[in-house]
Amino acid sequence: MAVPLTGPDRLFLGEVGSARDHRLHLALAARRPGPAPDSGELRRLVAESAARAPVLTYRLARGGWEPDPAFDPACHVVEYRVAPGRDVGAAVVDAVRANRLLPEHPLWSLMVVHGYAPDEHLLCYRVHHAFQDGMGAARIATRAVLLGRTVPAPDQDVAVRAPARARMRLLATAARLAAPSARLRPPPGRTGGARAGVRTFFLRLDLAAFREIAAATGASVPQVGLAVLAGALRAWNPAHWRKAGRRGTTVSFPLNLNGRLRDGGLGNGVTTMPVVLPCAEPAARERLRGVMEQTSFERMAVYRRDRYPVRAPAAVFRLVRWLVPKAFPGRMTVSVIGVSLPLDGCFAVPPTYDTGGGVVSMVHSDTTVVVSCVLSAALAHGDRLPRLMEEALDELRREVAR
Repeated sequence: MAVPLTGPDRLFLGEVGSARDHRLHLALAARRPGPAPDSGELRRLVAESAARAPVLTYRLARGGWEPDPAFDPACHVVEYRVAPGRDVGAAVVDAVRANRLLPEHPLWSLMVVHGYAPDEHLLCYRVHHAFQDGMGAARIATRAVLLGRTVPAPDQDVAVRAPARARMRLLATAARLAAPSARLRPPPGRTGGARAGVRTFFLRLDLAAFREIAAATGASVPQVGLAVLAGALRAWNPAHWRKAGRRGTTVSFPLNLNGRLRDGGLGNGVTTMPVVLPCAEPAARERLRGVMEQTSFERMAVYRRDRYPVRAPAAVFRLVRWLVPKAFPGRMTVSVIGVSLPLDGCFAVPPTYDTGGGVVSMVHSDTTVVVSCVLSAALAHGDRLPRLMEEALDELRREVAR
């Protein structure tokens, strides 16, 4: 029995062009010790994972998702060798870009990336954003693929029509994100131009500092991460934020709905909540306080009740796909996985779709917070952000310790 496509599923499937386009693929990678498994071992891992998580057998069908009656593990195995010494994050991005997903098969693959080091390899679970959102991908990758746990099959009826109040909130969110104040504000300087593509970086931060700050302030690890990002964006262009009347940069903060709409992690179950990163606030602790007020459980619960409208005519989705890149240039999406991943060495790879802004993902394990950022090359001095995030974390830690 088929599971219908919902609004976000339809939007992400067509926003760039086709399921083959890597720019709306996302991944969760895990660094593993020892030599890379061979193709036979990978096929066995894929077959066992699909048996534990039936969602892995679902393919795109007319109007929805359906189990693939001829599911073949060999179609989901990718081996990618890179040069010795290649940066780990860059190696995964290269692997995602070089290997397409075919719409006649379930829209995911398990990639092994190796060659960059003699004693380590990467297992990378890569999906199309319509097939799964970030939380769904992390859930399946860690539970079914890496830890060998079972995941329930997807629900068969997940199409829920959005009430009028939720639609109005969605429109209000879009208006806030489209406002000029929502844009990223890089410092003046030469850029690569509007069609220069994207740059990516991966940053490892000490989880102990996050937990020390959280314990002293009552914040969560994700809230500390948002405050650190606000501090980095302030330091990126301090002259802009010193001017009177400045407030902050409004980011799109995805909230996962899969736990309520469906089991099994199928489809893009997200809604969007606007969060103003208080970049104009000079005190690091006050920036954290501002983030905490906007990301309270009560506020997130209101937005989690939202449902995207579904069963809309195809023309509506085509119009939205045309409007999104034009209405939201220079904006930032920040996705923070709030639960600790059960394995060290994991990091996310966000979609590399260039809208003139950026996408930031944060995941944490028992020891480390890994920040993954895709930033438009049209923004000047983007290469400074990793160092600025490290400095913003140190600044917040010092202020909290006083």
